[in-house]
Amino acid sequence: MLLEMNVKLRRGHFDLTTQLSISDSSVGLFGKSGAGKSTVLGLIAGTIQPQSGHIMLDGKILFDSRKGIVMPREQRPVGAVLQIDCVNSAETVRDNLTVVYNRTLKHRRIFKLDFIIELLELGPVLDHAIELLSAGERRRVALARSLLKSPRLLLLDETFAAIGNGYRRQLLPILKRLQNELGLPVLYASQSLCEILELTDRLIVLEQGKVLHKGSLLEVAKQQGMLRYLGIRRIDNNLPVIIHNHDYLSGCSLAHSFGLPLTLPLRPHLAVGSQTQVSIRANDIALSRSYISGISIQNQIRGRICALIPSGESLIVQVDCGGTLLAEITPGACRDMALQEGEDIYCLIKTHSITYLAELVAQPYHRVVSHGDGHYYLGTT
Repeated sequence: MLLEMNVKLRRGHFDLTTQLSISDSSVGLFGKSGAGKSTVLGLIAGTIQPQSGHIMLDGKILFDSRKGIVMPREQRPVGAVLQIDCVNSAETVRDNLTVVYNRTLKHRRIFKLDFIIELLELGPVLDHAIELLSAGERRRVALARSLLKSPRLLLLDETFAAIGNGYRRQLLPILKRLQNELGLPVLYASQSLCEILELTDRLIVLEQGKVLHKGSLLEVAKQQGMLRYLGIRRIDNNLPVIIHNHDYLSGCSLAHSFGLPLTLPLRPHLAVGSQTQVSIRANDIALSRSYISGISIQNQIRGRICALIPSGESLIVQVDCGGTLLAEITPGACRDMALQEGEDIYCLIKTHSITYLAELVAQPYHRVVSHGDGHYYLGTT
């Protein structure tokens, strides 16, 4: 995939001057609110027209002000799930999706219509008019429409947060397969760094309609001032967990979080099968090259190192364990262990270093929070 874009757009006090040349399989468009992420996606999708410039995808002109070419949205070889979508039709969901499916050439079809309907649980609203759907339902219909179109490029704007975590768990493996097996690139716009990292470690950082930096997370993070812009200051992991059992003899509660088995402090008042939230400070996670027997640490979780990010006197290690865990160690420890991205590692977490959020005493500092499902936010406690 080769996306070339050099456009100018002025809206009130917002001035977007964006020049991009993207040849990566997938890229994350990162920036704070108002940086221009949604505008860039809208320009590519055709829901917004720039004042000047050009946009090309794999040599096909989507927009060119000099040549007077404006390809209609419906004809663009892109699928888009945008925050602000112009589709507000009295057409039913069934008819809308059927038209898109039938328009897609048979040899290009990636999914069957029934599979997409089942995947996104659209059965109950198939006969509802799109204009009467809730915002979340409309976003799922837009995603279904985009996938059925079998596009050359998929544009997603904060989609995981909008459709809910349950659908994210179903969709993420499919999107990764589309990337890896069929070469479908994804341009994912988000304020959540870890949402992006679930799909790709390639970033384009926007601020006030202009590209600040472009490259891998590690390359971007090395640029002066970028750690603060990315929101990385103090690192915690916040994880949703499901209680499976209470081991009174051992004095612990057993739980799972995104497939990760966790041994928690005993809380017998939490019902088996119930969900709660726990917090693990990144500097409470130790790392080991191998499983260690004969120690008191009960949580030894195997994962793969995705990124090593310098952060002042510390080093942040992003570990993919099925969910995402962030560990904070010293550069000396990293050097002594000779850690490298792509290697297997064990995350060692003491049971009593895990705190239930409902019991967490407020602390006066800002922090980046990892939810384990790939969603970060900068919060204050």
